[in-house]
Amino acid sequence: MNKFLFIGGDKRMEYAADYISRVYPVDRFNGGDMPEGRYEYIVLPLPVSRDGAHINAPLSEKPLPFELISQYAAENAVVFCGGANSAVDEICREMGLKCINYFASEPLTLKNAVLTAESAAAILADSNDSSLLGSSVVITGGGRVAVYTARLLKAFGASVTLCARSAEQRAKAELDGFWAADIEELSAVCGKADFVINTVPAELFDTGVFSSMKRGAVYLELASLPPEPYRSLAEQHRVKYIHAPGLPGKYSPKTAGEIIAETILANADDPRLF
Repeated sequence: MNKFLFIGGDKRMEYAADYISRVYPVDRFNGGDMPEGRYEYIVLPLPVSRDGAHINAPLSEKPLPFELISQYAAENAVVFCGGANSAVDEICREMGLKCINYFASEPLTLKNAVLTAESAAAILADSNDSSLLGSSVVITGGGRVAVYTARLLKAFGASVTLCARSAEQRAKAELDGFWAADIEELSAVCGKADFVINTVPAELFDTGVFSSMKRGAVYLELASLPPEPYRSLAEQHRVKYIHAPGLPGKYSPKTAGEIIAETILANADDPRLF
């Protein structure tokens, strides 16, 4: 019977492995005892890597090299990968392995966006002494995370403005009942906001934007941007900064892991259908 090997990952990957173990034999390697043998399916975490040089393994005491794939992959194995990664692609090409980015599944990314929105709302509700009810929120971007977060916060009674470069995204926001603004208006709209949420992995904020924010406002970083220089700019202007990437893995790892497992299982027998 085909066997799975999970390499690296956080708690959600542990839950994903548990879920798949109901159907297939599953082994795991996260820096402990080395498994033996070869595996028909190799599952890498989401995201695959944090530094570009090693498999993402926050639960491991030592870094896990990408070479583990070639060490454990059986002939014609399938490698399930949580995102695009050039190192994984190269190993798979050299070994003739099938590489599948399970995070390219639209159902998975949509559900993951909802989990992110749910976690973001929980963080904001606990971030200061104010309520989401009656608050003013600015969200940058018009993608899945931005839209689902906007919908959830609106349901809690917040007034939400989506700030995006795309005229199409702004039009959709208005049709969904939100306020919409061009990214060029960021300083103006942030000046009225109690909460500011960034979902865009680009440097949109500068000293001018942070200086326009209310003292005591909350800035929540959901994109993949590093904490600096935004953390320092926020503190300089008395804005509370919260760095919160990868929320599903931290706030709802069981659900997030099971969603990943369902996506992989749906395609394990015939990865060409992915």
